[in-house]
Amino acid sequence: MATIYDIAKKAGVSTATVSRVINGVNHPIKEETRQRILQIAQELNYRPNAIAKSLAGGKSHTIALLIPSITNDFYTQICEVIEEKLEEKGYHTYLCNTRRNVEKESRYVESLIARQVDGVIFSPTRVKPQDNQVNLDNIDKLRKNGIAVVAFGSQFKGVSQIYINTYKGAFDATRYLISLGHKRIGFIDGLSAGTRKSRRRGYIKALEESGIGFDPWLVTAGNLQMEDGYACAYKLLSLENPPTAILAANNLMAIGVLKAARDKGLNVPGNLSVIGFDDSLLSKVVDPSLTVIKQPLKEIGEAAVNLLMNQLEGNQKHETIQLETRIVRRQSCGNPKERG
Repeated sequence: MATIYDIAKKAGVSTATVSRVINGVNHPIKEETRQRILQIAQELNYRPNAIAKSLAGGKSHTIALLIPSITNDFYTQICEVIEEKLEEKGYHTYLCNTRRNVEKESRYVESLIARQVDGVIFSPTRVKPQDNQVNLDNIDKLRKNGIAVVAFGSQFKGVSQIYINTYKGAFDATRYLISLGHKRIGFIDGLSAGTRKSRRRGYIKALEESGIGFDPWLVTAGNLQMEDGYACAYKLLSLENPPTAILAANNLMAIGVLKAARDKGLNVPGNLSVIGFDDSLLSKVVDPSLTVIKQPLKEIGEAAVNLLMNQLEGNQKHETIQLETRIVRRQSCGNPKERG
């Protein structure tokens, strides 16, 4: 059976353009292009799919989740909440894993437009892992096709969003380590983290307010995986004057820090204190259990669904919800001790 993709390929246009023509969307398309698409659709004996046939009042009752990683517990926990809340409201969910790839994200967006989803909850991909710029074109493309959009993970303009105050989270974590007596505090940030700049600012601000100078040699970054945390921590712990504490941008990297400390013959928290971001199951079961900056993942998922429902009910005002973090003290932090 012919699909919208077959028509788009033969006509030399995007799937979004085919979708607009077939579904009669009021959008500026050349009449020549429109007629070519309709002719090809007839030649290929195209029939709208079951989802399109079941549209009631112009709605498909499907919502897509676009996330950068299905292996990162931060996203999987949020997705679980969102899927549950959407099911309660009678919506089906598509899960799209972009793998932090801008081109893959764009292909998903074209597909979702063709499928006529009602809305998208979205953690956009960085254009470049080392900066904070995301591909806003995809958000604009979805909205121009009448698809409601809610973003989370960074601060954006012109879209409803949920933003976590990671500035204060990093500030509080650093201040806590300082209160234990640490002055050499390493920071392992995430290369692809949307809140990278705010976390780093919080870390530096806490040092400055406590009269501790910022040392750029104590700051590094990785791709939010365990092996990145290990490599970054090993590098920091190999310095001539290494840190006595390390703050990592997520729990996977913090667990990598624990392994690096063991391989260096260091005891945690005896010789090194470690704090992670998030509060996954892993942070509770590793030895020692991790002190963490807990992010309100359940609240993020619930807020995302609420913002999306507001849009689907006709509220086009862009809303921003800021959620706060809190520190959860476990076994991975202590007072600094001399290393033998």
